[in-house]
Amino acid sequence: MTPFDRAIAFVLPHENAYARGHWGDENYVVVENVSGDAGGLTKYGIDQRSHPDVDIVHLTKSQAVSIYRKTYWDAHNLDALPDKLAICAFDVWVNGGNANLWLQHAYNIAPSHGNKPFLKEDGVLGPISLAALASANLNEMVTLFIGQRDTRFRFLASHYANDERFLLGWLQRDADLRKFLGSVS
Repeated sequence: MTPFDRAIAFVLPHENAYARGHWGDENYVVVENVSGDAGGLTKYGIDQRSHPDVDIVHLTKSQAVSIYRKTYWDAHNLDALPDKLAICAFDVWVNGGNANLWLQHAYNIAPSHGNKPFLKEDGVLGPISLAALASANLNEMVTLFIGQRDTRFRFLASHYANDERFLLGWLQRDADLRKFLGSVS
C-alpha cells in the first residue's frame, strides 16, 4: 500500500455516513446534511460547500478518492513527507486545518529538537522544512502534531457552542489516528 492508500483507508471510515443498520458497509454510504455543519450535503466526507461543482448525491467512492488525492494529497505535496507525517497532515487538511503550520510548529517545540535551527512557521513546506521533518523523531512529531489538533478541537468546542457536540467524536478520531499510526512503519 502506498502512503496515500493508507491515509485514505484511515480517513474514509471517519468521513463516511452509513444507512442505519449498515455501519462500515461501503455499499450503504449515504449523503448527509448535518445541522450546524456549514458544508451542506456531504458524502464520503466531500461537502458541497468546498466542492460546488461536484454532484454530491451521485458521488461514487472512486470519485471521492480522486478528489482527496488531487485536492488534499497532491495539492500539498504529501509524498514529500515521511509516511506517518503525511498521513497526519492529510487527515488535518481533510478536517480543516493548516497541517503545514502544525508540522513546523511541532518540529520547533519537539524536545529532541536540540540546537537545530528553528523552522520559519509560514505554512510552506519548502526544502528546509522538508529536510528538517525528514530527520525528525517521527513518533515524537506525531504525538506533538496530534496534540495540537486535540487542543484546537477543545478550543473550538469551548468557543463555539455549535461545535461542542462534535468534541468527543473529534477526540476519538485523534485517538484512532494515534492507534493507526502505531501500525505504520
